[in-house]
Amino acid sequence: MNDQTAKTKDDRPATANEMRLMVGAPPSRDKQVTIENFLDAPYNRWSLRHLSEIVPTRSVRPSDAAAFLDERPIDLSGVEVGLPDGSTVAVGSWLESSHTDGFVVLHGGNVIYERYFNDQTPSTPHLMFSVTKSFTGTMALMLIEQGRIAETLTVGDYVPELLDSAFGDATIRHMLDMTNSIEYVEDYSDPDAHIAGFANAFMPGGEGLYSNLRTLTGQHDRFSHGEAFHYVTPDPEVLGWVIRRVTGKLLAGSLHDMIWAPMGAEHQCCYWLDPRGVEMAGGGLAVSLRDAARFGQMILQDGHYNDRQVVSVDIARRIKSKRNAGIFTRFYADDLSGMEVFDSYHDQWWGLAGVNAVTGIGIHGQFVYVNSDSGVVIARHASEPEAEGAHQTEAVFVMHAIARVLSDREG
Repeated sequence: MNDQTAKTKDDRPATANEMRLMVGAPPSRDKQVTIENFLDAPYNRWSLRHLSEIVPTRSVRPSDAAAFLDERPIDLSGVEVGLPDGSTVAVGSWLESSHTDGFVVLHGGNVIYERYFNDQTPSTPHLMFSVTKSFTGTMALMLIEQGRIAETLTVGDYVPELLDSAFGDATIRHMLDMTNSIEYVEDYSDPDAHIAGFANAFMPGGEGLYSNLRTLTGQHDRFSHGEAFHYVTPDPEVLGWVIRRVTGKLLAGSLHDMIWAPMGAEHQCCYWLDPRGVEMAGGGLAVSLRDAARFGQMILQDGHYNDRQVVSVDIARRIKSKRNAGIFTRFYADDLSGMEVFDSYHDQWWGLAGVNAVTGIGIHGQFVYVNSDSGVVIARHASEPEAEGAHQTEAVFVMHAIARVLSDREG
């Protein structure tokens, strides 16, 4: 199957079921979603909602008492959005045309707008790719606050196995902010890029995460540690290794105990595992849409949620406060690649330009958006054909437009 953008008669993206993916006993060969094709379009229309049927995963059980979400519906489908190309589109039309699988808006902590597509359901764990990083960064901050990790110490102090790697003399702070100097290419379209080797390490027969990290030995010739932001997925993987080392737990156990259970998560989530059972801390978490939104709401509310202080006020405010703007585009100055919509990056969260908002972002269209000015949280699941296509940038404009409308209503 080569059609990445199969459309229905009403010109919307076809669902996995409409394309007959994994339908039949057995499905026809070109409709089978396999370990070889599950990250490619159109097969990702099915696979991102069925991660544990494709790769090994480790589950994180839900809270024994899920945090209740009030519903106060407002129809936002007609909200007009100005897109980067100068065109306008209504929110509802954009959702239907953009390979969105799920979209939920919280305002004042209430669910005011919620839509599902492509056979997604409220309880379905959906792979959120690099939104995982924001969970990992938050756990690292919690352990720093507890005195179990010192952000000024080096990676080598905690993981001697990485002393001879490019990470060895970088600090934990460098890992959190992705400001370590490392020769690394994260181009998802390049089969020879470093990120392709990272992905292969998680495939059957792959070398595994820890071996892959040890092979990354080259530091960048354009900047030293702390001088520039450089997006490198192995950085949160190193943080995951440090978290496991200091807690003595699997990462799934730490997520459950530190965030998932106290936050009142409603549904089970899961981590993608490498062949040796190591969780992918930088891109392997699959969660339900509402639980992703609960996480964002908890950060918005200064860490207080479900009648508990899940993370401290200081941590939540640190996440929501912009920093590192001065070095954000230093490395990327010649190729901004759509980065104009962002203004900073720290602690595994992106800062959004022109507004008091931060977000976790994952390829193929995943978001947990937290807007402090408007009190709006938005979570999005998607199965976009391209890892970093136009819809990912458009999504930011859609979320900003919704936040402005809700802020105006409140005012």
